Amino acid sequence: MRLGDILRLAAQRDPRKTALIAGDRHISYVDYHAAANRFANLLADAGIGKGDRIATVLFNSPEYCIAHFGNARAGSVLVHISPMYAAPEIARIVERTRPRVLVIDVEIADKIEQVRDRLTSVERIIVAGGGFDDAIAVYPDTDPDIEIDPADPVAMTFTGGTTGEPKGALVSHTARFVSSWTTALEHRVTGEDVTGILTPMFHAVGLMIWYQATMLAGCTSVIFRKWDAAEFIRQAERYKISSVFMVPVQAHDLIRSDAFDAARLKSLKNIGAGGALTPEGLIAECRKALPHCDYTDHYGQSETGILTVLKPWESEAHRGSIGRAATGVDLRIADENGDPVPPGTIGELISRGPFMMEGYFENEAETAQYFRDGWGWSGDLAVADEDGFITLVGRSKEMIVSGGINVYPREIEITMEEHPAVLECAAFGVPDDRWGEALIAYIVLRDGPFDSPAADADTLLDFCGEQLARYKRPREIVFVDNIPKTPSGKIQKPILRDAYLDGRILL
Repeated sequence: MRLGDILRLAAQRDPRKTALIAGDRHISYVDYHAAANRFANLLADAGIGKGDRIATVLFNSPEYCIAHFGNARAGSVLVHISPMYAAPEIARIVERTRPRVLVIDVEIADKIEQVRDRLTSVERIIVAGGGFDDAIAVYPDTDPDIEIDPADPVAMTFTGGTTGEPKGALVSHTARFVSSWTTALEHRVTGEDVTGILTPMFHAVGLMIWYQATMLAGCTSVIFRKWDAAEFIRQAERYKISSVFMVPVQAHDLIRSDAFDAARLKSLKNIGAGGALTPEGLIAECRKALPHCDYTDHYGQSETGILTVLKPWESEAHRGSIGRAATGVDLRIADENGDPVPPGTIGELISRGPFMMEGYFENEAETAQYFRDGWGWSGDLAVADEDGFITLVGRSKEMIVSGGINVYPREIEITMEEHPAVLECAAFGVPDDRWGEALIAYIVLRDGPFDSPAADADTLLDFCGEQLARYKRPREIVFVDNIPKTPSGKIQKPILRDAYLDGRILL
């Protein structure tokens, strides 16, 4: 199946059913289907062909949904760029991926204007909230009838990289159709559900895993532009939302919100969670706060989609586990040669199947490192018990997950070291009660006292914020005389992290 078939079949099955609710906008499946075709025909008229790239820089919105499925029908590749990125980050991704059409949110138009001279590949900018509907209205609502192979690439999301440059995970129609099917099955989503789209759609888990599953099942989906616990409670009560997907920090915020009232959420029957590890005890807290509601946890990656599931009835007996392999997923805990290790033995979690990405866009080295002998190597260290329940025990890479979003310390280190006052930076993650993990940065200055006005902590944090998304800013900067290394020159991040948590700073 092709990705565009998800919407086509849902519209064919129940055309007048409401597909999308966003504020006061209610869009039926037949109208949604027609709008996606109009967008696809806009791209065809602009000469956008198979394999050409377009890009979105959007918050959750009907325009995002339309562009997503319209792109799938045009045969092009949609580059999903976070609107939370700083203007230079957006420019770097556009320069690397060279999209010809850019669909942006009106709220970030100023960011685009700051770097417009760098967006040399972009032939047209369409503004959601400022002319999107008019732009597509002049085009026919019929399918452009472009021949698309299910193995063709359809989208690209960014995961970050150990070199400091985000990597574009390129996925096919088949890969994301399979992930949608698995998600709908494992989270028990049916056409009777009214679902909440709460997580950012520029993130793979928000759009190409959860949202697509709701469309595959034929749900009515309530689109939330940005996360707000009180607004979610209001809309859940109004539209009788029955199933949602959240990153753990959203579930944490919901049950602690001043507006929380279990009676107003009586329609909610399942909270799906993923994008980050669920903190110890959060499932139990959710069950206590919402005893009528299940909590289904899953683990996956941008490169793969959903990989494991911890069912609601398994969570108490297997606390701390990420569950067992999801339906149709071939995975193993492997040694460095890729051979399976016995239960109780630590290895790296690897997987294979039709849900895998095609590779990292124009990055053969990183692709070759990820794929070995047909398996995708997650970078996560894990252990499985005799019954197949898997527990993550660490990472073979330095990535941290903060609020459900991947953050690569090397990207922050490179940015900090671009400041003229900074000689060296070492960044690492530490546990955080709300966000899961937070970033700490050790800084060695070139010259002068640590409290120099030209290089105090606030100055460096502001500098980082100008170059990178706000969520990538370190929670704390620690100034040190030097950063200890091995004889080969490698920084030992676990030692730095342990020393920081013990209240010691290694000098």
